[in-house]
Formats: sequence, structure tokens, C-alpha cells
Amino acid sequence: MKIFYVVDVISYSIVTPQEFLGKRQKIFGNNFAALGRIIVGEYNLTAKIIAEPQQREPYIGRFRCIPERFSKNFLLFLSDQEVKGNTAHKKARSAVLEVVFKPAFNNTESREAKDLLHQLATLAHQHGNPPDLDEISDDIQRTIIQYIMLVLLEVKLSPQQLSSLKTLFFSAKPRESLLISRVKPLAPSANKLQEVKRLEAIALNLIENSPVISRYVPTTDNDLSRTELSTLLLEAIAIAGCLGSESLLRSLLTKVPQDLEIDVEDRFEVLRVVLETARRYAPVNNINTITQAETAVTINGRKRKFPKGTLFSANIGLANLDGTVFKNPLDFNPHRDNLMAALSFNSVGEAKRRECPGRGIAEKMGSDLLVALQCKPTTPVPAKE
Repeated sequence: MKIFYVVDVISYSIVTPQEFLGKRQKIFGNNFAALGRIIVGEYNLTAKIIAEPQQREPYIGRFRCIPERFSKNFLLFLSDQEVKGNTAHKKARSAVLEVVFKPAFNNTESREAKDLLHQLATLAHQHGNPPDLDEISDDIQRTIIQYIMLVLLEVKLSPQQLSSLKTLFFSAKPRESLLISRVKPLAPSANKLQEVKRLEAIALNLIENSPVISRYVPTTDNDLSRTELSTLLLEAIAIAGCLGSESLLRSLLTKVPQDLEIDVEDRFEVLRVVLETARRYAPVNNINTITQAETAVTINGRKRKFPKGTLFSANIGLANLDGTVFKNPLDFNPHRDNLMAALSFNSVGEAKRRECPGRGIAEKMGSDLLVALQCKPTTPVPAKE
């Protein structure tokens, strides 16, 4: 079984998630076994899994993690305690929302934030229509890091700081990457983590001494220390913020139909294009959970029961393409009536406690990029440092 898991992880990493999972779906239907777990692509069951408390440890996406290399307040793993009735997940999520994400929305309107996206749009125009992603991949990553640090924490990065964060967040080398250094089977041994720890210290220092966190004072409701909140944010920014945003922006740059007319003055119409892009090309796919009771799933036309303790992966990308919910699911249609039913950003109806805290920021970043892409470039892009 371990061999099959490793082969699946490698195959999943080589191609796109949609290509890997789509091939399995064509053979077995919406639900099937892959990546050492049961992949659930059926919309209703996926929505149910997302809405309920989730025992996630030790899994993130396609990877099995090394839990002790994450902080005790890592939001994804705090879900484990919620399963047992503990409110730590709710309190930590509330702290992140109140201290960082809600105030940050105003910062998305700053001239500096919009300029970052306009510069990226100008570069995209210079590299084809749609742009060659290989040519602007580094620029997308730099833009995301600068945007997130500016909007969330009011930090303007120096070229050296930006370089360090880009390595930590986006490097494919296990000894440099925050995420890869913490997941199996790629993680290096504990005595080979010097470089990633050095980079983490740089990032943590930037976060903890940022204007936003410097203003933070723990309270009875938000009792995380500044260091604890900063560490939580570092992990959230690295994994969800940067990697999820990169996937969304790459899709917005290349997957939105070229002949689609967008009224950039109608911000709700622009947002619907972002949401349809996220539905059609999900930025985040797998929401892992260990079942708390026996669960029945239809696989290849047959009802099968799995015991308590089975690893399930609610797959947002497949569920958002469930033809029983979304008419002509492969069509790009931002005007579909039930667009808000899409499970992107872990959003399920009124179950907002599971929704990504950074959803509003990601939607605003995507919307402003789309608006910038509709404008013809008028100024040259500054030379790279």
C-alpha cells in the first residue's frame, strides 16, 4: 500500500490535480481510492464533510505530515480538537479574523496593493495572450508574497526579504521549503533543517514585528501570545495564502475565456468571474478527514461501507464539477444561478466556521487583477531586483 501511495503522490505532483483525479473519476465515478485514501467527489457528501468538525491530522492535501514540525496552534490540526468538543480551533480562527483579516480588507484599496497587481497584469500582457506561465511564474510568486505581506501585515519587503520569503514559501527543495520540510516522504531528517529554520526565523521576525501584530494585545477571548499568533500566521500564509493564491492567479491569467466580456465597473460581475474560475479550477482540492463513524460511499456503481477511522478526502475540485448540481459543469459560465453553491474556499451554506479566513482577501486580489488585465498597459514594468 505504501508503494501505491508514493506512486500516486509523485503522479499527482507531475500533472495537474484535475488531470490526475479526472482520469480516476472517468473510470470509477465521483468517489474512488487514490493517494492512500478514499477520494470523495460527490457534491453532497463533500459538502457534508466540509461542514462538520474534521479530524485532519496528520494530512494536508496529498501529503502525510510530520505533526511535531507544525505549531500547536496550526489551524488545520486544531480541527482535531474540535471533533472532541474543544473550542481551540474556534478561538484561534477568531483571533486571525479579528486581528488580521477583517482590518486587512481596507488595505486592498491602497495604491501600493493595486500597483502590484497592475504590474503583474502588464507583465502578463507582454508574454502572450494568454501569457506563458513559465515566463512569469517567478513574478506571480513575488507579487503574491508582496501583496499578502502588505495587505495583511502592512509590511513592505526589501529585495532580500522578498527573496528569503519566496524561497521559504515556493522552493521545491525539502531543505528550504516550509511545507515540504514537514511532509512525508520528502521531508529531510531533523539534523538537516538548518536552512529552512533560518528562513522561518526571518519570516517570523517580519510578522511578529509588523505594524499589525505590534498593535495586537492578547485578551480573554484572543489569548494567543504575539509569538503564537505570528507562528500561526506564518504557517497559514505559507500554505494556504501563498500556494492557494498562486493557483487562483494562474487560472485567472490563463483559464478565463479570451472572448468573455467583463464589465469592470460592475464589481459583482467581476467577482462572479473569480468565483467561476475557482469553481472550474479549484485552488485547493483535498480536505482530509478521518471518519468518526461507519460511512457508506458509492464507488464504481456499488455502495461500499468503510469503518470508523478511514481516511477520506473531500475533493472540492471534483465536487464543483458534479453534474447533478452544476448544469454543464465543464462550461465556464459566471452567470450560472447556483454559483454560490460552489465549495471553493471551504464554504458550505451557513457553515462559515469552516470557510477560509482569507477568502475575502483572495477574492479581492483576484478581482483587482482581472480589472487590471482589462486595461492596456501604460507604464513600463520596473526592472527586477
